[in-house]
Amino acid sequence: MSNTILLIEDNANMADNIASILELAHYKVLLASNGKVGAAMAQQHHPDLILCDIAMPELDGFGVFHILNSDPDTADIPFVFLTARSDVKDVRTGMNMGADDYITKPFDELDLLKVIDVRLKKKARGGKESESSNASFSKTKELREFHKLSENRPVRTFRKKDFLFMEGQSPNDLFFINKGSVKTYKINYDGKELITRMYHAGEFLGYVPLLEEKPYSENAEALEETEVAIIPKDDFLSLIYSSKDVARKFLMLLSVSLDENEKRLLDLAYQSVRQRVAGTLLQIASKNVESGGDLTITMARRDIANLIGTAIESLNRTLIDFKEEGLIQMTDAGLKILDRHKLESLLR
Repeated sequence: MSNTILLIEDNANMADNIASILELAHYKVLLASNGKVGAAMAQQHHPDLILCDIAMPELDGFGVFHILNSDPDTADIPFVFLTARSDVKDVRTGMNMGADDYITKPFDELDLLKVIDVRLKKKARGGKESESSNASFSKTKELREFHKLSENRPVRTFRKKDFLFMEGQSPNDLFFINKGSVKTYKINYDGKELITRMYHAGEFLGYVPLLEEKPYSENAEALEETEVAIIPKDDFLSLIYSSKDVARKFLMLLSVSLDENEKRLLDLAYQSVRQRVAGTLLQIASKNVESGGDLTITMARRDIANLIGTAIESLNRTLIDFKEEGLIQMTDAGLKILDRHKLESLLR
């Protein structure tokens, strides 16, 4: 009997292409054109695996995953995100939520089929083992193990500009951001700051030095009042070494981080300052919306310039241009995006 795959994709051409590949591989395919329809179809048909785009109307991929993962009848269905390369940062959010895997568009047919095959085989093995010896994690238990890392832990509040750690220090803890945001950065020989990454609520921070058993190679500083759960090094490593599933989750997060760094280097090489400013404003604003805020950006302009990799004077000129074009508004609270679609069009 062939496996059933639910494909949730709002781009009709992309959906047809993926469905054709799957049908040639002898899978039965169910199609949903938006997240709301897709979530309902998953609850009705209980497919063997779900492929889901992230950016969709009605209900985005994160919303679909949240609904299905909260339902005991659908929580154990393997869930794979489909994402454009420009949206790879969103994947980190999905992996933190507990998704099984992700595929970056455009993709090779064999890569798609390989991911599906691995997820279906893993699900089949898990079912058989749990019936006979209870030796493996169910997906629900796997997620509990992953997320319990941050539960019932000592919580520390960092004020704006406080350091979580500094370059050269030895790592003793894993950090989980409950509220707020953190930047990691390096200082070059000329004293110039280069922001390497931004972290927001719901993300783990500092696991790479723990795994490598090396000192921190960068600084981590709170961008606002930030609440962080502190996970001792021994607890983190114990769970990593005892659970292949949890270890895989962190490997996936590391993979997403490497993809982000590669994309950032390409953007620095090929995008104009105007495009980089537009893309960064959209990314920061989308994180605010995910955390329950609006499209207002309160991040300091110098930090935005350092994140983009440009001089603050170039950033200010570009922001003035955006204001005159009606794309943003400058207020005492910060920068507010007025026309998201026009900003997105600058990236095409």
